[in-house]
Amino acid sequence: MVIGNGMKKAKWILPTLVLGAMLCACFESGKDVAGTSEESEGVIALEGKMISGVAQKGPLVKGSSVVLRETSADGKLEPTGRKFETTTIDDKGRFGIDSVELESPYVLLSAEGYYTHEYDGERSECPMRLDAVTSLENRKVSNINLLTHFEYKRVLNLVKSGKAFAEAKKQAATEVLGAFGVKMEVPTAEDLNIFKSSEADRTLYNISKLIDSRSLWDPWDGEGSEYDRWAYYDSKDNIDCSRLQNFIDGFADDFADDGILSDAIMQWLVAEAYGDAKEFYHLEYIDESGMREKDAVDPGSYGSLSAMKKEYEFSVLLFLNYMGLEKCTESLWGEYRDFHRPILVMDDTDYRMVVKDSGYFLCNGVYWEMNTKGYIDSLKMKIDHESGTMTDPRDGKTYKTVSFEYEGKRYEWMAEDLKYKAASGLYSWTTALQIDQKYMKKAVEEGVLDSIHQGICPDGWHVFNDLEWKALIDYVGGVYNLIDETWKDVGVYYNRFDFNLKEPKDEKDPLSYHTYPAVFSAENDEEEIEIWTQLYNEGHQEDARKMVEYLREYGIHGLSTLNIWGVDYSMSKDPLSEAFVRCVKN
Repeated sequence: MVIGNGMKKAKWILPTLVLGAMLCACFESGKDVAGTSEESEGVIALEGKMISGVAQKGPLVKGSSVVLRETSADGKLEPTGRKFETTTIDDKGRFGIDSVELESPYVLLSAEGYYTHEYDGERSECPMRLDAVTSLENRKVSNINLLTHFEYKRVLNLVKSGKAFAEAKKQAATEVLGAFGVKMEVPTAEDLNIFKSSEADRTLYNISKLIDSRSLWDPWDGEGSEYDRWAYYDSKDNIDCSRLQNFIDGFADDFADDGILSDAIMQWLVAEAYGDAKEFYHLEYIDESGMREKDAVDPGSYGSLSAMKKEYEFSVLLFLNYMGLEKCTESLWGEYRDFHRPILVMDDTDYRMVVKDSGYFLCNGVYWEMNTKGYIDSLKMKIDHESGTMTDPRDGKTYKTVSFEYEGKRYEWMAEDLKYKAASGLYSWTTALQIDQKYMKKAVEEGVLDSIHQGICPDGWHVFNDLEWKALIDYVGGVYNLIDETWKDVGVYYNRFDFNLKEPKDEKDPLSYHTYPAVFSAENDEEEIEIWTQLYNEGHQEDARKMVEYLREYGIHGLSTLNIWGVDYSMSKDPLSEAFVRCVKN
């Protein structure tokens, strides 16, 4: 069907089911690019031309409209008024038009319809229109995608300003990719396909997936709690699809005049990229050999891992390029940079994205963390304590100590691991507590351990118990304030308390210390007494009796090991055959 001014008859045959078979052969062969058009002398007319391609955000679904508009013979890209319509033939976004005669090789393409989300394969809630401008002189395939849409108006403006078409296309593509931090020589945007594997194709895929977030084009502007925000995005009833098209068109409009994407748009994309860079930082350590090894164990996993890795790398690239930062590596651990470009951050008080125009990023050895200068300065501020030493009279070894007062009680801790009769500092739990070895497998009866239990510590000192550890953590504000700054894989933390917790040799394992509960009988635990009383009063006397028996049998086993995971810790009921000991003064 030809729609136009009727002054010049064109010979078009729109795609049919027969053409679909031709398209399948073309696409399956992988030879979907016949070459990029270069300038000839003058503008030439075309006849008997076939054009095919794919329309992709994710791929537009079957039946989406595709329109080709002819432009004038003077090469200024002005539409003649004639347009030719077809539809995509499948859910891969494929389309085709056969036997076309044109007075100019330069055409304007557009495709509109629902598309498939890259992240879950589901159909989009809203349709989208994508535009492209291309030359069919030396081309049989012209794809329509986000990059063709973003560059569309920029190419038109450059040609109007006197640029040759091929030069305008090359400049626009460079500018568009440069806005995302990508510096590469690429074919024209209409050569790219999100399902192919070149670096340029993967860049298109990553950009397409990045902006396929409803929070970008439909930002939360309501009031209420985090639950209200979640409910808003969970519902499809309140979606305003015009926002999506306006968001996509905003890129093209912004690029049109100067080829630069404004901060007003970039601040949204960079916020998304920054979040991905932090959330998936572990992908930094996954290399090609690691992915191949994983695939050998879990066949088929290589493809998804490789795609995730490239998405992560793209997010990092976009963020670093926009903020003007170098990559955060271990060599930059503890260094910070100030920034003066807007980026959106979540305001935790009202759950809105708000613009932050300046601030600081701190390198934790893996990624940049946004922080205040006050926080960065506070990392090196010593926590109030007194330093000293103690000498173990049994072997003459001297250990550093730290002393502090908390809630009216004075504490003095060894600031080094005990190494009495063990150069490695490692002991089994029963050795550390100096109790019968049978308790490595058998529950400890009440009375075997005292609330202040000397164990392997020298006279006047004892192995720390759980209450003393909790008091220490409360005082310093968190276990991260106790670790040595050489433990760099957990963030930026300094030895503010001179406690000297060292990273274990195997970074996958926690740093473990032997401990025990200061209170372990049911009679001495108010919470347990309350539970027991409630059960008894409600007539569940048998359950109450079983509870007391259980607590007496296993309660003391509930806290036998302290596991430190850098910034966090946990108590375990498993008595270990190897762990360290810290002594506390009686």
